[in-house]
Amino acid sequence: MRKFWLFCLPVSLCALEIEPWFCDIWEFTFTPSYTYGRFHKVQNGHLKSSFNEHILAFDLAVPPSQNWELNADVEFADTTQQSMGARSGAFQARYLWLDDVQGDPVSLTTGLSARAVSGRSLRDVSCPYHSHANFEANASIGKEWDQGFDWHTRIYGLGAVGMGNQGYPWTRAFITLEGNLRHAHRLGAFAEGYMGFGNQDQVRVDHFHGYAFIRHRSIDIGLQYTYAFEIWGTLSFAYTRRVYAKSFPEKVNFFTVSYMLPFSLF
Repeated sequence: MRKFWLFCLPVSLCALEIEPWFCDIWEFTFTPSYTYGRFHKVQNGHLKSSFNEHILAFDLAVPPSQNWELNADVEFADTTQQSMGARSGAFQARYLWLDDVQGDPVSLTTGLSARAVSGRSLRDVSCPYHSHANFEANASIGKEWDQGFDWHTRIYGLGAVGMGNQGYPWTRAFITLEGNLRHAHRLGAFAEGYMGFGNQDQVRVDHFHGYAFIRHRSIDIGLQYTYAFEIWGTLSFAYTRRVYAKSFPEKVNFFTVSYMLPFSLF
């Protein structure tokens, strides 16, 4: 039986589940998180002052069978551009094709997701989404190395392609390396790339309507520490730095804290 409390939500532009391992059947995981972000410039855009963002996210995931996982999240944003309110909501379904815990060489999942974004958030340059309705296909692959009943090291990555109800498509990639130390402590390093294939380079901050038509690029890197409680889930802290940006907010610093609570209704 998999130890479900070893899992936590990865730090990504998209808050949905990424790792290619599922929890036990009908074991729910509820993950509230808070992220603070700050930046001073938008590459190919004019920002009048420093920009602050506060993001609250709530994620719920459950595998109804050994090979399926259902996942939903909702985000709320309070930024320099907008007061606190709903930013987006999403739903994702994933299928597990290979499971290295069960003897396969790697774990492999594929999934589809849909995300709805509020109109006022689309007018906020810090909101990374393209359109009111955003659809994405993704695949995750990973490998664990075990020590007794727990893993001690693992690596996994995700690749995704998406399209909104308007504009141009995008691609996204995420990779992370994690180490499990003394059963309760976990350290991780991660990187994420995000690329939009729009036909415009200029970001009109004062007349912004999402990234659907913008040719944007970004690379984020970060570190994460997670503490696993015996039965009460995991508490995580992460720092993310944007090291490259084109037609996107640049040199952004993100600080994230999240708590993953596992529970069962059956």
